[in-house]
Amino acid sequence: MSLDPTDVLMALTVFGLFVFAVSGALTALRNDMDLFGIALIAFVTGVGGGTIRDVLLGQFPVWWIADVTALPICLAGALVAVLAQPILNSRLKALIWADALGLSVFTVLGAQAALAANAPVFVAIFMGAVTATFGGVVRDVLLNEPPLILKQDSYATAALIGSSVYVGLFALGLGASLAAVIAAIVTFAVRAVAIVFDIPSPRFARPRRDEL
Repeated sequence: MSLDPTDVLMALTVFGLFVFAVSGALTALRNDMDLFGIALIAFVTGVGGGTIRDVLLGQFPVWWIADVTALPICLAGALVAVLAQPILNSRLKALIWADALGLSVFTVLGAQAALAANAPVFVAIFMGAVTATFGGVVRDVLLNEPPLILKQDSYATAALIGSSVYVGLFALGLGASLAAVIAAIVTFAVRAVAIVFDIPSPRFARPRRDEL
């Protein structure tokens, strides 16, 4: 039984939106925001990366305006985060893992959307990373926290690897559905290993100017 690419991408979109909304809501809860603030941050985290991708690709209206399910899915993620927080041992650990799941899914969706817009291969890889990371960037900037993408952390690296895997497999003729699933698993695996073993991204340190 073959997987319908449209169904697979739709399922990935719903899942990615939900877990990114959960991570956004948990971040808002850590900052003691009210219910409106929690819902807003959850929504921004869910749709932010895809919005920036569509603007850069010139795709209008941006995707969530045409998709009426985006807002209720994000609100559902925010609600689950609020209800689950009393039983969480650590909201920080929970949001990090939710963010990793969202990263793995939106990496694939971003690369796929760019290819569908006839973007060059390297642009599609970059757009996969943009889609996966910039919702979290907007979230962290709004909450005055250091964005994960700017830390010494294998975050953007995982997204770039995952989008490269998707674009490469698709170029080799693998079906879009199977390529998407494999790339999402690879992205999550890279990010999970980095989290568990505290592996940073490669860093090329040079002396500071005042140390020269």
